[in-house]
Amino acid sequence: MDKVIVTTQGELEQLIHNSVKKAMSEQAPDSSISANLLFTVDQASEFLNLAKQTLYTFTSKRQIPFIKRGKKLYFKKVDLEGWLNEGKKATVKEIKAGLK
Repeated sequence: MDKVIVTTQGELEQLIHNSVKKAMSEQAPDSSISANLLFTVDQASEFLNLAKQTLYTFTSKRQIPFIKRGKKLYFKKVDLEGWLNEGKKATVKEIKAGLK
């Protein structure tokens, strides 16, 4: 026979919150690991949907963040995401909200 447990609404909400948080952390990769993920030129090219030659041009003009060790180029995923966001254009709604 199962035991009946009496709890308050707040305790139940906290229990559900903690359970969901635990389940999500077990399913999602560690964000600190993915933030420090390094891409090769091929991987960065695919991630950015750019030709490798375009990527080499951007690095030679220092228009994109990169790491060079010896003759190899590497790109941090988090840096590439930041670089992409620098080109983000505000929507009309965002512009109007900023003016008010």
